[in-house]
Amino acid sequence: PVTGCRDRLVVADDVSLVVGGGQVGPLHAVGIRTVAELADAGPDRPADWNGEPFADAVLRARAHRDGEVVVPKVARPSIPRADIEVDVDLESHLDDGAYLWGTLLTLRDGRPLEEEGYRPFATWARLPDPDEGRSFAEFWRWLTAIRDRAAGQGRTFRAYCYSKSAENGWMLSTASRFGPEGTRAVVKGVPSVAEVRRFLSSPQWVDVHEAVTGQFVSTSGLGLKVVAPVAGFTWRDPEAGGEASIGWYRDAQAARGVERDSGRARILAYNEDDVRATRAVREWISRMP
Repeated sequence: PVTGCRDRLVVADDVSLVVGGGQVGPLHAVGIRTVAELADAGPDRPADWNGEPFADAVLRARAHRDGEVVVPKVARPSIPRADIEVDVDLESHLDDGAYLWGTLLTLRDGRPLEEEGYRPFATWARLPDPDEGRSFAEFWRWLTAIRDRAAGQGRTFRAYCYSKSAENGWMLSTASRFGPEGTRAVVKGVPSVAEVRRFLSSPQWVDVHEAVTGQFVSTSGLGLKVVAPVAGFTWRDPEAGGEASIGWYRDAQAARGVERDSGRARILAYNEDDVRATRAVREWISRMP
């Protein structure tokens, strides 16, 4: 039975299933009312069309019609790669601070450097606390050491995140609070804001989400939890998600003993899966013909 608004739209194959509200009117004006009609539309953009390119909307309609979730909109999607790659994902608690920097080291050229795999740099202190600066300093020292060793060996290096706004914001915030000119307790090893900015503006720092949004369209958004499953990745925790992790963090902070350790382990596993999911998306893009 048709019980809700979306159910009625699905039954009607309403074009609003794949375009924004402001784009429905221009489509109706040229007789396009269903997803199927939009999927069969020619290249000519309707009058008063606004927002995304019309070709993207047509491609999304075709994906919806064909049961696809994420499809390329360029002939050969690509993403910059390197001999030595590090995927990065942070966990923060609201505006209190960033308590975990997770990394995944991959050696693509087969030459030794150090053990591949997941490395977390965490503080479990109740935030805000200067120990946030200590964990970030350890993360930064490790990352820059990998980068410098790569350069010294004539190997290329890149680090990746999925949607850099969070990582960039917390890197700069942590440096401004705990770095050499910190507004709070200065913590040894925390870089200056200028040093962080140099790295963030370099080609060695790659936003995977940016690469995806520039080269793909989706019927369900282009967040990591949508794209990574299309790339073949599955999170171990069925409740994995940013909002859920905030609750896990609070529970772990309040718990003691075994429950506390279990809560922390759950967060670390989720963070590890996030960096592995980011790598899975990159590799999926690189495998495309």
